[in-house]
This record gives sequence, structure tokens and C-alpha cells, in this order.
Amino acid sequence: MSKILKNNSPGDLNGFLDAGCEVRGDLRFETTFRVHGRFSGTVESEGELIVGEGGVVEGVVKVGQLSVSGRLEGQVEASKRIEIGANGHVEGEISSPVLVIASGAFFQGQCNMAPAEKARPARPAIVGGDKPASEAEDSDPALQRFAVPDPSTDSAAADRAAGSK
Repeated sequence: MSKILKNNSPGDLNGFLDAGCEVRGDLRFETTFRVHGRFSGTVESEGELIVGEGGVVEGVVKVGQLSVSGRLEGQVEASKRIEIGANGHVEGEISSPVLVIASGAFFQGQCNMAPAEKARPARPAIVGGDKPASEAEDSDPALQRFAVPDPSTDSAAADRAAGSK
């Protein structure tokens, strides 16, 4: 057992609340905690909370990632991602830069998907055509189409520019 505690790495399970167990209070953990029983109170962690099938969490949840296949009611803030599985049931106010809701899942409440400052790097300002395509720092094809072609490096753009004179 001490070997597991000494070699904790992301994804390791810190704790487990099994079916038939009920806990009320404050929960803090480092990497991953799984709930198959019933928890009510406050959860705080930079890690991942997993609410398994049959699991119930009620209260305030502030975690890095959240995965729900059971039931969650309350206020949720995830700095990285929230995923509601096909059997998941979430009611309340949730906030996360990424939200995944599987077919068959239930969600009722309010959702705020403002990007977390730490979770997403700043994108260069190419929308609106203020940079030539050759200078665009972002390789996202969806954004590239908004960049202004540079006639000095793009022969097709040069031909179009010459034809319009």
C-alpha cells in the first residue's frame, strides 16, 4: 500500500465512496475521486471527480474535471471539462470551458462556458483580416479562411490583385 501512496501520478484514484455509503461534509482530494454512493456538501480539487452510475452528489463542486454517469445536483465549476454520460443526470448551475453531453444524458439548469484563462492559450488576432495569411501564427483552418491573403507570397492573390487594377 505504501508503494501506491509514494507513486501517485495523475489519474491515480485518491478515494472511493461505494454504493450503500453516505457522507456529508467537505471533500478535498489531489487526483481522482470516485462516488458510487451518496455525498452531500462541498467538493474542492484540481483533480477529477467521477460520479459513477448510482452515485449521487449534492452541493457545491469546484474541480478540474467532472464526469457524471450518476446524479449531480447543485453548483458546479470545472476549470477544464465537464462530461455528462448517457446515464448522467445533472441539475443546477454549471461553469466550464468544455462541456460534453452524451446522447441520452439529462441536463437542466444554467451553463456558463466562458473560457478559463489558464485552460486556453491566447489566439492571435487574425479574424477581421488584420494580418496577412502568411503571418498568421495559428494553423487552425477554420480561422485561416478569415486571414487576408498576402499578394507578395500568395501567387493566386497576386493574380487576383493584378486583374482588379
